[in-house]
Amino acid sequence: MTNVPTVSIIVPTYREAENLPVLVDDVAATLKARGWFWEMIVVDDNSPDETPRVLEELSQKYPQFRYKIRTNERGLSSAVLAGIAISRYDYVLVMDADLSHPPESIPDVVMPLVKDEADFVIGSRYVEGGKTEDWSRLRWLNSYGATLLAKPLIGEVRDPMAGFFALRRTALYHADPLNPIGYKIALELMVKTHAERVREVPITFRNRVRGESKLTMKEQFRYLEHLSRLYDYVYPKASPRLKFLIAAGCGAVAAYGTVFGLNLLNIAPFVSVAVGMIAMILVTLAFFARYVRTQRDFILMRHPFREFAAISLAEFLTGWAFAMSTQTTNMALQLGMGLTVLLLVRYTLRKVFLHDLRGIRGTPKPAATLRLTFSAQPSTNATPAATA
Repeated sequence: MTNVPTVSIIVPTYREAENLPVLVDDVAATLKARGWFWEMIVVDDNSPDETPRVLEELSQKYPQFRYKIRTNERGLSSAVLAGIAISRYDYVLVMDADLSHPPESIPDVVMPLVKDEADFVIGSRYVEGGKTEDWSRLRWLNSYGATLLAKPLIGEVRDPMAGFFALRRTALYHADPLNPIGYKIALELMVKTHAERVREVPITFRNRVRGESKLTMKEQFRYLEHLSRLYDYVYPKASPRLKFLIAAGCGAVAAYGTVFGLNLLNIAPFVSVAVGMIAMILVTLAFFARYVRTQRDFILMRHPFREFAAISLAEFLTGWAFAMSTQTTNMALQLGMGLTVLLLVRYTLRKVFLHDLRGIRGTPKPAATLRLTFSAQPSTNATPAATA
C-alpha cells in the first residue's frame, strides 16, 4: 500500500455553498475508484452565505475533508498557501470550487509527479485535447492577453493562468519567499519553486453553472501588479528600466497631447511647454502612487512622496529651462528636447539618491515576503479509512 499516491487537494472558496457538495462527492468518487489516499482542505474567506454550514456538514460526511475559515485575511492566493501549510500528503493539487475543473482529471494531473516525469503539472485548456466551453471572444482575448504578458516568465508553458495544478509538497520546502497577490498563484509557485519540468495535461474547462464569478476588474489590475513583482524577481535589472520607459512613454503622450490642445487655444509656447511637462510628471505620479499603495512593504524610505516631489521639481525646472533656451520655433521639437533633459535628470537623481528607477530604494523588507511553514510532515502512512 505504500506505493499508493497520497494527494492533498486545496480549494479556496468564497460563497460556494451550492458547488461544494457536488465537488466533494465527485472528487471522493474519482479517488475512491483509484484507491488513492487523499484529503481535501477548503480555505474559506468567511463567506456570508451558507458555505460555513455546508463545510461543517461535509466534514461530518467525509473524514478526509477539513476546512479553515479565515476572518482577517482575503484573497485566493493567500488562501491556497494557507491550505498548503496545513496539508499532510506527498502531492498538493489546487483546484477551483466552481466545478470548472473536472475532478475526473485529478489522476491525470497528479500522475506525472508520481512517475517523476515533471516538477509541476498544469491542467491545461490550450494543449492538444484541452478545450473550453462556449467562451466569448472577449473572454478568450482576456485570457490570451494575460498569458502573453506572462510568457517571459514561464517560457513555453501554454496555460500559466490555470488554477488547476499540482506539485510535490517538498518543492515548497526550498521555494524562494512567496509574495503573491490576486488569483494567479500557479504563476508564483512555478517561478519561485524554479520548476524545470512543467507538464501540461489536457482538460475540458467548464463554465460555472452555480454562483457568481469572482473575476472582477479589480482582480485584473491585481494580476498586473503580481506580474510586476515577478518581473522584478526574474529580471531585477531589466524590469525597473522597462517600467521607467513605460511611465516615460505614457507621460510623453500626455505631454504632447496637452501641448497640442493648448496650442489650439493660442496659449503662449513657454506656458504650453511648462504645462505639458507638468502633465508628464502627473502621469508619472499616478504610476508612483499606485506602486506605493500596492507595494508599500517594498518601500524603504519614510516619506516617498516628499522625495518624489523634490525630484519632480528638479527635473521640471531643468527640463523647462533647457527647452526655453533652445533656439527653435518648432514647439514639438522644443518640448521633445525639454522632456529628454527632464528624463535624464529623473534617471540620474533616482539612480544616485534612491538607487532604484522606480524611486523606492529597491531592496524589499523581510516582511514583504512569505516562507511557508508546515504544520505537519508529509504523511506516507495513510490509513485505509482515507479511501472510505
